[in-house]
Amino acid sequence: MVNIILKYLSVPVLLLFGWLLSSLTITFQWNYELAAVGIFLFTSVLILILEKIIPLKSEWKTKREETAIDIKHLLSAAIFDALGKAFALGLILFIYRWFDSGVGVWERLPFVLVFVIANIASEFLPYVYHRISHVGKPNSVLNLFLWKVHSIHHLPVSLNWFKTSWIHPVNMFLNTFLKYGVLMLLGFDEGVIFVIGITHVMIAYLSHANIDSKTGVLDYVIVTPKVHQFHHSKDLKEARNFGNILPFWDLVFNTYYNRKGTVEEVGVTETDYTYPEQTTLIKQWLFPLYAGRNCCSSK
Repeated sequence: MVNIILKYLSVPVLLLFGWLLSSLTITFQWNYELAAVGIFLFTSVLILILEKIIPLKSEWKTKREETAIDIKHLLSAAIFDALGKAFALGLILFIYRWFDSGVGVWERLPFVLVFVIANIASEFLPYVYHRISHVGKPNSVLNLFLWKVHSIHHLPVSLNWFKTSWIHPVNMFLNTFLKYGVLMLLGFDEGVIFVIGITHVMIAYLSHANIDSKTGVLDYVIVTPKVHQFHHSKDLKEARNFGNILPFWDLVFNTYYNRKGTVEEVGVTETDYTYPEQTTLIKQWLFPLYAGRNCCSSK
């Protein structure tokens, strides 16, 4: 009975907790950075516990032999995420000096409505970038480079909390620049950007979590573990769902995919392209610089 309750309530309760604490942080003007760290730590610990109690697939549980590379990716993600954000935000602020924002418009609307609009707006360019990254055309230098960058995220053959951090530094920078650049250039205030940042990380952790969650209608509102597992599928008919946080643009552009059951296999589809080994972090970082062959995977 407890497991059934957890399957239905774990995702909505975690999201509500994050949004409640974010709201309290804004209301009482608490330190944004400390609040964010607290929410992220709570989210991570809870997901790790849920992965033990209600795993979606037992074979996806973290294995001892994977721990070293998972931790390397986790540490590198923490470092490069901070550097990427700093560089991206610096570039955004440079552009912002010549841009007339619409901050006055948002101040006249309810916070919840502004939050929804900002989420949808900030997801569009990352959605486009993510979708283009999966094309991987061997005759296009840009397509091939973007796929090589993004393919690092698809190398793992299992999904769990640790796999969220398997992401190339270039991928981190582009996600940050495209998402927060839109938010800042459209004039959303720091409170809205703070809550969106919290939401982004919570859902990113959740979507990759190895938890058997019963999310129902939430599958059409946020990117849930149920929906995102198919994005990592080795079956190219299922490897859709390019929204990082929301499925909104997938629904608009007909790239949304969901079905009963679970994905059979996740990872890259091997063709005549040689991907870097899963245990070699440096080779994964350098992979986009390797010369392409005649064909590469489109997944």
